[in-house]
Amino acid sequence: MRLTVTPAEMKRVETRVMNETAVTGEMLMQRAAAHVAAAVRRRAKAGLVWCVCATGNNAGDGLAAMRMLAVADDAFAGEVWLMEGALSPDARRELERLEACSGAARVRIRRLEGGVLPLPPKNVGCIIDALFGTGLSRPLAGVPLALCRLVNAAEGVPVVAVDIPSGLNGDTGEVMGEAVRADETVTFHRLKPGLYLREGPDYAGRITVADIGIPSALDDAQGLRLLEERDLAGLLPARRRVSHKGSYGRVLLWAGSPGMAGAAAICATAALRTGAGLVTVACPEAVMPVVQMLCPCATCLPLPMTDTDGAWTLLKGALERADALGVGCGLGQGEAAAELFERLLGWMGAHELPVVLDADALNLLARRPARLNGGTRVLTPHPAEAARLLGTTVQEVLADAPHAASQLWRRYGAAVALKGAVSVLCGAQGLALNPFGTPAMAKGGSGDALTGVTAALLAGRAAGAYRMDDLTLLQAACALHGLAGERAERQFGERGVLATDLCAFLGLAAESGRDLEGEAAVPPEEQPRKQFAPLGRRVTVTVECKLGTRDESGRVYALNYGHVQEALLEQNEWQDACVYGVNRPVEWFEGEVVACLRMPEGTLWAVAPKGTRPTPQEVRRAVAFLGQPLKIELLEKP
Repeated sequence: MRLTVTPAEMKRVETRVMNETAVTGEMLMQRAAAHVAAAVRRRAKAGLVWCVCATGNNAGDGLAAMRMLAVADDAFAGEVWLMEGALSPDARRELERLEACSGAARVRIRRLEGGVLPLPPKNVGCIIDALFGTGLSRPLAGVPLALCRLVNAAEGVPVVAVDIPSGLNGDTGEVMGEAVRADETVTFHRLKPGLYLREGPDYAGRITVADIGIPSALDDAQGLRLLEERDLAGLLPARRRVSHKGSYGRVLLWAGSPGMAGAAAICATAALRTGAGLVTVACPEAVMPVVQMLCPCATCLPLPMTDTDGAWTLLKGALERADALGVGCGLGQGEAAAELFERLLGWMGAHELPVVLDADALNLLARRPARLNGGTRVLTPHPAEAARLLGTTVQEVLADAPHAASQLWRRYGAAVALKGAVSVLCGAQGLALNPFGTPAMAKGGSGDALTGVTAALLAGRAAGAYRMDDLTLLQAACALHGLAGERAERQFGERGVLATDLCAFLGLAAESGRDLEGEAAVPPEEQPRKQFAPLGRRVTVTVECKLGTRDESGRVYALNYGHVQEALLEQNEWQDACVYGVNRPVEWFEGEVVACLRMPEGTLWAVAPKGTRPTPQEVRRAVAFLGQPLKIELLEKP
């Protein structure tokens, strides 16, 4: 489980860490820049790296990344554009370091003056957006806007954004006028809500969360919860060998109407694919044959809609046998449906049966808003339905989806899944985002499937198959729904996925994370550090003591010495590492771990260019300057 952090809270946490520990702002910047540099190495095509910078600390991150890239690769070529104005102290320091580094001759630095931009460089293989970070609060204008447009006009060139694409609001995901469209955003420490809300997903590209060494014990910021795929294994345990259909819950669905039988069938199929033991569809007599044909594994309860008293008697009897109820998919809003819904609301006030309301049930509820008393209640509106429930506009709902979801929870007393490209979830436990899914799911019937998934999990929880609070259950339901859509997209393509295809992959989505079961459902701050055999692993070394430098005791370093930024130990310390086989001072190096050196003071990794295979004697000679006894574990020759 991950948590987002707002830009303001992130700044407060960073300040606290710098005030209460030996970690400095410079250290945080170096670690952040190393992750940006690694993303550029992953993304860059042949050609030079073009870094566009403003004057703040985001520029410092970009300049430090350019220095690391230039020092690590003799073939590197880059160009930096610096906006006019006084640089922040951190950015000025990084500019001076870049100008003085061994690869400075391969990096052209252009200072933009007078508001006139030169032509973009030719043969660009990657762009670093280091203009503005999460602190931007006003629309881009002038030179920044022109730079944004130049970056976006570089067709086919991968863009790496530092922390957040410039022009995107870090809190809300609003595009403030215009924003950089990134292929990858390297954000620091924790996810920012703006990367997921509103237009954020279209501008952020792939999101990489970079660990910059902020101790979890000093991070007390609240945030929106995000489930990870590996969490599902712990939330949805394997079925017991000795079990029966009643072990996983009885779902009742009141759904369907003439012309909308498919909605009921999709909802029922999704409930069954999610694992419900029994599913019964209460539907009008006229559509029952179609529902039975489309979903033969569900039973049907035909309701005589011309006789509402008789229909209610049948429905009430089914409610008393169910573990969870789903209402609304293709239900219609005619007089009979509205009258039965009124009776259902009265019944719900006196009973604890978990209920999911969707589609027409939400529209009927919006006609006569009422707090939903009783047990667990769940609403799954899309923005237009949410607007009707709140008596507001779709634009206001979209402008602040977390606020809208919170309002729905307070007004109706129900947990909420406000559906969208990234759904916003709300319950008594707080707010969450669902990051799973694909544009391929933007088809009729997808919402009906989510209702079935949610009803199945509610029924399973009532039967004792699952143990989750309401918000976590909604997260699991939306994750299953989104992951199934992603699997269906891989099979049928972005345009070809149907809601029925999504249902077909729900069972496989429920198996997601099974291989990571030992790591599942554990909050990051409580999760033990995973110990692994590093030999052969490709890692990045941030160099703290360059080859040839002397420490306070007079010891001269015969190797570049530092830490591996991807490995954090139990004591929240970085894994020590040295660079083997590189005979010049470097500040940053990417290679593979070729040896583990066990010493009294701890373990040191030796990282070398790919394919290097030293002997034990060669390693001992290389690290003799450390003056410690050691045991060596080597990567075997291929």
